[in-house]
Amino acid sequence: MKDALIKRFEKQIGGLEHELTHELPKEIQRARELGDLRENAEYHAAKERQRFVEARVSMLKKRVSEIHLMN
Repeated sequence: MKDALIKRFEKQIGGLEHELTHELPKEIQRARELGDLRENAEYHAAKERQRFVEARVSMLKKRVSEIHLMN
């Protein structure tokens, strides 16, 4: 049970980290190329998604470490 849960969380972490390091930077760069960032909805959406993914990865890593500490 514990190992299966850790595997599931680590799989989610891997997918989110890939999005964070590969897909989101490309989206942000594309949005920057569109011009004025103050009125650029694509840029703001990409940055918001980036913050969400960072928070989710942090939470999942914390849960994995807590599960490792369980007896």
